[in-house]
Order: sequence, then C-alpha cells, then structure tokens
Amino acid sequence: MANPIKLSDVCDFLERFAPCELAESWDNVGLLIGDPEQSVQALLTCLTVTPEVVEEAIEGQVDLIVTHHPFPFRPLKRITSADTVGQMLLKLIHHGIAVYSPHTAFDSCAEGINQQLATAIGLSDIKPLVPVELTEASSSIAQVGTGRWGKLSQAPTPLARIAEVAKQATSAEMVKVVGNAIDNIQTVAVGCGSAGELLSVAVEKQVDCLILGETSFHTCLAAKAQNVALVLVGHYASERFAVEKLATILADAFPGGKVWSSHQESDPIHFA
Repeated sequence: MANPIKLSDVCDFLERFAPCELAESWDNVGLLIGDPEQSVQALLTCLTVTPEVVEEAIEGQVDLIVTHHPFPFRPLKRITSADTVGQMLLKLIHHGIAVYSPHTAFDSCAEGINQQLATAIGLSDIKPLVPVELTEASSSIAQVGTGRWGKLSQAPTPLARIAEVAKQATSAEMVKVVGNAIDNIQTVAVGCGSAGELLSVAVEKQVDCLILGETSFHTCLAAKAQNVALVLVGHYASERFAVEKLATILADAFPGGKVWSSHQESDPIHFA
C-alpha cells in the first residue's frame, strides 16, 4: 500500500474482524503462508485459491491473498510440482505471496457472510442459529455464531418470491427449491456454503425456509419430510458476494493501497 504495512497488521485486523475463535474445530484458518514481518503493498481477496487466481496475483504483484477457503486446507506430506496444489504453493512462495484464510470465522462473525446474506434478503430480528460466546469481553456484545435466522419484513411471502430475492441478493445464475412455490413463508434461516447440517436447528426453531449454498439429496428429502422449504443458490454464489465486500472493508481499513477482489475466479459449475 502507499505506506507499506506489515503483514501482521493485516492479520491483526482480520482477527479482530473475524476472530479465529469462531472457526469450526475442523477448519484451518489464519495466516497459512507468509512471514508476519513482510510488507504488504497490494492485496487480493478471493473465494478459493486456484491457478487462475495465483497467476492474477503474480501479474498484479500482490503481497497477500485473503481467501475464504483455506489454502492449503488439509495437511500435506510433500510439496512438489507433481500436483496442482504443489505447483500453486511453490509459485506463491517463490513470489513471496502470503495467504490468509478466515473461512468459517468469516461465516459466523458479526459482519460475516451469513449476517450479510440475512440482511440482503430482508430479515429483521436477526439472530445466530447456533450462538457462540467469544472469550473477549469487547466482542461479547455482538451476536455471533453459526448461521442466521429471522423474520421477513413483509410476511407472509410466497416461497417463489423468497427464491427470487435470494437469487438477486447473491447474483446466482439459478436457484434450486424444495417446497411449493405458493407456500407462505414468515421465518427464514441462512447458511452459506455447504450447510445442510443446519436443518435440524432450523426445525428446532420452527423456521419455515432455509437458504443454503448447497446440500445433499438426502438433506433435501429430510427437509421436505419436515415441512422446511429449501432454497439452494449454489456454493459459489452464496459466498462470493461477501468476498467482494471484504475487499471494500480492507480497502477502507488500509487506505491508499491496492486492494481488489479477484477478477479471474468464477463458478466452476455452469448450467447448460
């Protein structure tokens, strides 16, 4: 950025914004590649680190990639050019590009993906589906946790209209729906990405509709059997919009620098 800052400064900001304490136990969040003392002058956000994103970062002389999905996600036994992950890691390290992932902490934080999604579809009285209490006293005021749920400002609303609003809010190419289009919906829950495990909580809270990125066929059957409507906007669409917002948040936090959301990544799933 105009006045170079340390990578540790950006990491500290991201930790305050999306505390790693909120991440799921299986997740791999925080600084994954890089030296906390290195300088950051250009920053790129993305949903997933892909070969296209790596090339974009190299060409743009990026110092830090903030990716929603962790990279690497699982432990590696070796890093070689024999596979795609190894190739990307070697390129990133060779060019001094750091990687930070907030992942499920970003899903669940006060201004995170699920909060943004719940707000975008017009919910009021928004609460976490699964509340979490942070150990930091300063953070305990904010309601944080897995998923969100609330009431529609205009209720009841037909399921078909909910699907259309969710499609517009996430810029999804299309959405999948479980339930009858004319069903009237009053309460809605959201869970970005692959969050079918939230169905049981939605049932417990007597939620009428659950908006997800994606889920399994059997979860769809279970939702139908328990009279909970589903709207599936796609994994990519359910999270990408918030990655773009994160770039704006980081640009405001570190003004005068070069911050953007990847122009090269796209949804790998297309509809014929």
